[in-house]
Amino acid sequence: MKTAPRMLVVLAIGAGLALTPGTAHAERAHVADRSADSDSRAVDITGLTVTHGRHRVRAVVSIPRLEPGRLSDTELQLRPRGKKWVYGVDVLRDRRGTVARTSLTWHPANDPIEPAVLRCHGIRASLHARSTVVSLPTSCLTRSRPHVALQGRVRTVDGTIDLSGPYWDDQTRFTRFLRAGQGGSTAEHRGRVTARGGLVVRGLPTPFSARQQTLRRGAVVPLACRVAGSVVFRNDDEDAPASNVWYRLAGRGHRWVSGTYVRPTGASPRYCGTGRTYRGRVTTALLVAREAPTMRANAHGGLHRGSRVTIHCKLHGQRVRGNDLWYNLDHGLWVSARFVSNVGPAPGYCVG
Repeated sequence: MKTAPRMLVVLAIGAGLALTPGTAHAERAHVADRSADSDSRAVDITGLTVTHGRHRVRAVVSIPRLEPGRLSDTELQLRPRGKKWVYGVDVLRDRRGTVARTSLTWHPANDPIEPAVLRCHGIRASLHARSTVVSLPTSCLTRSRPHVALQGRVRTVDGTIDLSGPYWDDQTRFTRFLRAGQGGSTAEHRGRVTARGGLVVRGLPTPFSARQQTLRRGAVVPLACRVAGSVVFRNDDEDAPASNVWYRLAGRGHRWVSGTYVRPTGASPRYCGTGRTYRGRVTTALLVAREAPTMRANAHGGLHRGSRVTIHCKLHGQRVRGNDLWYNLDHGLWVSARFVSNVGPAPGYCVG
């Protein structure tokens, strides 16, 4: 297995490709859309999956014949329960497929003219071979009650950004209403190993950890929970699909497998931890955040002394100055607990 170069991983996390705790405890809904109901195959939607997490709302739009240079606009509409207005999350792209502008508005569901513009720092968008992903923090949804149930639909446009010329579009129907942060059933979750030569079980959510055993291809294993860890490319190919999801295997011991090579047979397990968040304060001049609980994992920026952090859970990882605990933060990255003082109760462990 191959971990991603630092720059690639930064782009992946910044674009919203990575698993973060904000959408892990979440309720999810999918709506199918009829194929070939748009005059442009480049924006013809076949499905929409919306995930309503405690901290983020995420939408995956399936477009089998997606052409990045022709997807000029993606608008995700989120309607709070009991409201006739919607939030409009707009992602505008240029002819190279690069994001030109993102915005969040509040307007009547069927009348987007002269909407109220809302401030939102944290809208993320990414393009894949057959889909586009849009997400935003739930803290941006200021015109409705916190954690109110939402339903979503999406519209795509093939045309000029300002629609001054000819354009074609497609739109889905609304999903059912989704409650915030209600995922994570206690029912047993299982996954099937897809690695051709077998899958190595690790002692931490990273290839930079001890081997525990090897699972054969096709084996079905019980999954206890999941966390964000080192990004792993399929077949060591940097152009192939990659994932930073790691599953903790059910049972005793610390056994982790990369989500790149495990396909859940049903719903995915919840994010590891107690289901609550904890607070901490950085106590060193600059604390480096890493993909996994080891100094060998890729680094992604740093936190200055006094910075407040939100912690989801902790693991025993590489020992740093006498302390082997590592904290998993709200954006999915890890920091050594040696340089974080708890503000309130100590975080719980990353268990299912």
